[in-house]
Amino acid sequence: MKTDRRTVLAAGTVLTTLAAAGARGADKPLEPAKGPSGIMEVIHVYADEHGVSHVNRVKVVGSPKPLPVESVIASSIAQGVEDWHKAPAKTFTINVVGDIEAEVSDGTKVKIGKGDLVYLEDLTGKGHVTRLLTPVANLFIRMKPDFDFLKWASEPPTKKNIWG
Repeated sequence: MKTDRRTVLAAGTVLTTLAAAGARGADKPLEPAKGPSGIMEVIHVYADEHGVSHVNRVKVVGSPKPLPVESVIASSIAQGVEDWHKAPAKTFTINVVGDIEAEVSDGTKVKIGKGDLVYLEDLTGKGHVTRLLTPVANLFIRMKPDFDFLKWASEPPTKKNIWG
């Protein structure tokens, strides 16, 4: 039986929705999420001056902090492997559903689970491999080209009311 990409993506969307719905017990009340104690941590994937990609964890100082967003893309992806590729642009990803293992070209592997925030900035070199261990739903937040992630992460929040 031959399956086209549209069918695989549709099946992934259905599985992701069912998995998310099934994760909640019908008779159990939802517990509030317990986040970190005021510190946001981002998994940062970047390329060095030789094009070798690396990964580290960056703590973000203060909150809330506005972001210069260019676009937001919602995506459901079936289980599988996205072989070596570079980030197409400076992009945050929020893993909404599913489990991922990423491998960067220096050989480091990192697990990415539900709720993890990743900043992809390996725009040159070999890039990274993405192993989708389960069906995955992600939000991709493409940043403006001049966005400086490390500067943004290290600066205190602005005094301006960003909520309007």
